[in-house]
Amino acid sequence: MTLLQRSLVPALLVLFGLGLAFGRQSKQPVVRAEKVAGTVSVLFGEGGNIGVSSGADGILIVDDQFERLVPEIEAALAKLAPGKAAPRFLVNTHHHGDHTGGNAHFGKSAVVLAHENVRARLLDEKAPATALPVVTYADGIALHLNGEEIRVLHVPGAHTDGDSVVWFKGSNVVHLGDLYFQLGYPFVDVASGGNVLGLIEGLRGLLPGLPADVRLVPGHGVVTGREGLEEYVKMLETLTARVREHLAEGRDVKAMLAAGVTKDFDPRWGNFAFVPPEKFVASIVDSLR
Repeated sequence: MTLLQRSLVPALLVLFGLGLAFGRQSKQPVVRAEKVAGTVSVLFGEGGNIGVSSGADGILIVDDQFERLVPEIEAALAKLAPGKAAPRFLVNTHHHGDHTGGNAHFGKSAVVLAHENVRARLLDEKAPATALPVVTYADGIALHLNGEEIRVLHVPGAHTDGDSVVWFKGSNVVHLGDLYFQLGYPFVDVASGGNVLGLIEGLRGLLPGLPADVRLVPGHGVVTGREGLEEYVKMLETLTARVREHLAEGRDVKAMLAAGVTKDFDPRWGNFAFVPPEKFVASIVDSLR
């Protein structure tokens, strides 16, 4: 297996696993809209949650799930913003296909923005030209749309090497992409430059600036607030510290699990089938090496 093939395996697993996890829980509709605050709504469906800003200036979307869902996504957007269903802007929080699968379609009319590593990885994956970001940045970028500033911030070496958060300043909403798996242990894509230490550092750096009443859109799961994110970060920190101690004592992943390294967290975080405790612990081990 080549280096490129190895790097694609985690992303392909994400496509398969998250599609199963999210796509077959209900028959119709697959894509469901929910108002968050201000100009911002979220579309739930298969794959990553889609953030939507709609208003007088048009539509901006954050991520776009899978290409097969484009008709349902467009129908949901048409209900949110009648007469303005074609997005003007599309921000990708990272390169995984359950967040960029609709790029090939929406990129025909929308300006696609993402971190420079997202474009590089999509090029490596031979994505079509319309799927590629045409505006890239190293640290971040700001857009001014629908009466508010939309601040896009890069978080290095976290879920992947190309993660961004999208902060709708006036609406008081932040889309965290897969930096925040609200429903279970996170997938840390070490093969694509991800690292649990970078994930913790990035979220810890973000938390102090978040207003007490901020609404947070995770990459997967339900909309929450600061308390939910703080609980998540505490879990990451605690388990990383425990794994570090076990590593120092020469234990492997199997021995760590046998010793109950995640046992007290499993009832809340261990029910996401795509990332069972052993997979998450293994990603922490890989991050610490």
